[in-house]
Amino acid sequence: MSTTTKAKPKSKKKKAKPASAFHGIVLGVFEDIGPIARYKKTRLPLDVVNLMVVHGMSAVHGGEEMLGGLFGPLPIFENANLRYLIYSFNVKASNTKDSRIAEHGRVCSVFLILKEKQERYVLNNLLTIEKILNDMQVKKWKKELDITKDSMLEILDKVNKIVKIKIIRVFGYGDAGLIEYEDPQLILDEGILSIIDMKKEKIYMHLPQEKFDSKQRIKAVEKMEEVNLREYGSRLELVKYRDYVKFKKILDKYAIQLVK
Repeated sequence: MSTTTKAKPKSKKKKAKPASAFHGIVLGVFEDIGPIARYKKTRLPLDVVNLMVVHGMSAVHGGEEMLGGLFGPLPIFENANLRYLIYSFNVKASNTKDSRIAEHGRVCSVFLILKEKQERYVLNNLLTIEKILNDMQVKKWKKELDITKDSMLEILDKVNKIVKIKIIRVFGYGDAGLIEYEDPQLILDEGILSIIDMKKEKIYMHLPQEKFDSKQRIKAVEKMEEVNLREYGSRLELVKYRDYVKFKKILDKYAIQLVK
């Protein structure tokens, strides 16, 4: 008697999650006793979160008038690698013994915690981030109890989707000075090329002696060191190649195509 065996279904490969510019989200609320963190989705310790909420809400609401809208990035003093945006607004208070809060509403602040090394990508999307927060406030956050955990996670998900992070950056140095390519996968085969891998924190430079004199090579290195200092605090390791065959392996690794 023959038997048949059912083929096992192929397991689907999990797609890698895209890199995120944000470390988390926190809801700060000005309670009757002062500002507190009511909700947090972050690995930061609670004492650090509480200090951030107090500092942030005091900075934005320290004067006589309440300031609404999006502010920052501001530093998290207890963590030099992180910053935060703060979005402040008023909602109808659900339960208060403070007559001023009952009359004028509860001051709330959404804290979007971002990674310092991804700050440039967040800054490029500030207007869109503020629009997402404005829409949530106008459409869903009418009163204090409307600001739920699910709505906070919805905000975090939306801002993560619109802030696109490049894993690599590609620069060329030539007669026009230092330029950065918008599309790092398709670049001109001219000038001194540099590739930044932000995950590995390395700068790969091709410095062929037969094509560029020592003055040009030194100037190109100086320009990339300036980028490293200005945007990465000199964290990146500079790796130099003179042999094109070895540098070609780097180009192939990142699927970078040279166009003549």
